[in-house]
Amino acid sequence: MEHFRHTAHIGTHSLSYALRGKKRSPGDPLVVVIAGITCSALEWGPVCRHLEAEASILLYERSGYGRSEVSPNEPDSITAVDELNRLLVAAALEPPYLVVGHSWGGILSREFIATRPIEDICGLVLVDAVQERMRFESWPDPSIEAVNEGLDYMEVVGLTKNYKLTESEWNELMAEEASEKHSRQAAREMPYLQVSRAVIAKKQQLIPGQNLLKGKPVAVLMGNSKRDLERLYKAGVDKGQGTEAQRARFREYLEQWDQTEEDCQRELLHLSTLTRFSTAELSGHNVQITEPERIADEIRWVLQNVNRHQTESLTQ
Repeated sequence: MEHFRHTAHIGTHSLSYALRGKKRSPGDPLVVVIAGITCSALEWGPVCRHLEAEASILLYERSGYGRSEVSPNEPDSITAVDELNRLLVAAALEPPYLVVGHSWGGILSREFIATRPIEDICGLVLVDAVQERMRFESWPDPSIEAVNEGLDYMEVVGLTKNYKLTESEWNELMAEEASEKHSRQAAREMPYLQVSRAVIAKKQQLIPGQNLLKGKPVAVLMGNSKRDLERLYKAGVDKGQGTEAQRARFREYLEQWDQTEEDCQRELLHLSTLTRFSTAELSGHNVQITEPERIADEIRWVLQNVNRHQTESLTQ
């Protein structure tokens, strides 16, 4: 964790964070990366390297991960966002913010934006983001869990062979995720994935014309999550796991995945009127690990369009 040199005390406990990229000047966007559920910000080192000379980037570990202390509060989406807001104050990291959210970080990103004046936000990048209308009725789904029991997720989906982290970064990430502290926090956090869907749904941010970001740039990058699930299904079946009914339920998800997943991802485009949609078909769910350059491209696109939006706003 060589880059996580900073600690911010947020009143109840301390959070660890890193500042990467170029030195920030007043008024420059700060790229705020919000990692997925149970995930460490250590996954984002390769994305930072692609943007070292172009952007100022904040990586932080949510409560209970890395060097961050465990929160006395439950790790629901509202608490997670409140703690991020308090970190930004404690670290004197002023807006504007370009928010990047992966997986559950997509919901946290939208909750974060909802807590801020719109002037504080200059853009948004969503990477294979979870939203309220997920395909799964519960997660982890019991049928998928039964078929996948005991499998090494990273090995099966190919992350251990296709990662773009350096060897030292990868070893550090593996050590973090294998730690008892990380496992305890992941177990605390996981149940709030489903809970957070209902919470964000009440805000009705995805209604066409709602335009939460008021025309500011939004990039949506969809990974090939179905490929991950297909590999997990095959590995589980090869080990003889799951009943036939459970396997059939898994296959049902796979058969409906393509259209329902893209529909959900494209609904995120309702967050603004200046958007673009891209796919990372060579990656599964964890694009930041296998194709960090694709995420860097989306961040660049948003940065390029920040000035465009500002100019258009002045002329309207």
